[in-house]
Amino acid sequence: MHDVPGAPPVLPGEEPAAGLVPLLREHAAATERRRRLVPEVVEGLAAAGLFGLAVPARHGGAQAGLPAQVRALAELARGCAATSWTLSIYLTGAWLTGLFPERTAAEVFDGPASRVAVSLSPTGVLTEGPGGLRLTGRWGFNTGVADSHWDILGAFRSAAGGGREHVLVLVPTAALTVHDDWYASGLQGTGSSSVECADLSVPAARVLPFPTGTAVPGGDPDAAPELPRYEVFPLFSTLNAGTPLGIARAAADFLVERAPGRPVAFSAHQDQSLDPLTHRKLGEVDLKLRLAGLLADDLAARTERLGRAHRAHTLTERSTARASAATVAALCREAVDLVASACGASSVRADVPVQRMRRDIHALCLHAALNPDTALELQGQVLLGQAPRTTFL
Repeated sequence: MHDVPGAPPVLPGEEPAAGLVPLLREHAAATERRRRLVPEVVEGLAAAGLFGLAVPARHGGAQAGLPAQVRALAELARGCAATSWTLSIYLTGAWLTGLFPERTAAEVFDGPASRVAVSLSPTGVLTEGPGGLRLTGRWGFNTGVADSHWDILGAFRSAAGGGREHVLVLVPTAALTVHDDWYASGLQGTGSSSVECADLSVPAARVLPFPTGTAVPGGDPDAAPELPRYEVFPLFSTLNAGTPLGIARAAADFLVERAPGRPVAFSAHQDQSLDPLTHRKLGEVDLKLRLAGLLADDLAARTERLGRAHRAHTLTERSTARASAATVAALCREAVDLVASACGASSVRADVPVQRMRRDIHALCLHAALNPDTALELQGQVLLGQAPRTTFL
């Protein structure tokens, strides 16, 4: 449905991601039942080189730009939303790891399929004593942690003057207790479990002040001047747009494949592909997807352009990035709901994939980073010259 003449060229990672779609569809139900990625999917992602998509070239990765990463995530979500969202977290983790000192990053990227999970909320405490730095805390929604090698966790530590500083702490996943507590109605296959540690010793080289402004790879502003200098939250918003887009495209494709020859229950239509109401809904779905795709492409291009220019976002640009990602998600949710309504009562059956797509897209729109209500409220505040009342910007 979406292969049209004049489409933009295939970007790095997009073709391997598209090639994995049949595998992901085959294992989507098993991934959901397992509540984390199944081994076949992890192996497929590794073999396709997708774990290295955001890894810096100096550490053996593809160092793909954000447009390529977003399009690869959208392709994967056509097969399995949980897989796409999990990879988006690993891509975030790879980029954050590149901000640590070079020796630390080299230790993490010692293999082509190194995976770094991320939980940025500062629900831990980092203390300093005679024995060095110690980390204690519990972090929820830690997507993909069970299949990760490392984890980047948010914490507070005491700062000069009696205040506290938000820091990121890089720890081996093996040093954490992973709680099997991820039971959810949507994105169940992401394995977004809670992790915990108590009095864990942490080397100073694995602690990074939370990046503000344009983040410098490796911590050295004079090194690797060719590398983009992204900002944390605009980058997160950009990557967040890929998964909802792929979910909605998968739903539209499902309806196109299912409608021909299918009777519409309790109606005169024995072939849904001839039903005018289905035509109306599918037409609206297609336009919503086109709008969402244009918005996601524009967001990725803008964030990439500013990163490569080493220019910080303005406040309005940051709020627009968040609002753009949330609007992509909202348009995709509306599209999936239209598809589900066109598929009728049978679409709630567990063996009909559109029910999972619907649960997954609704779960995404409840995520703090993609909630359309909060993102658009913030955009309005900023446009009216009011101070934003959030740290996620």
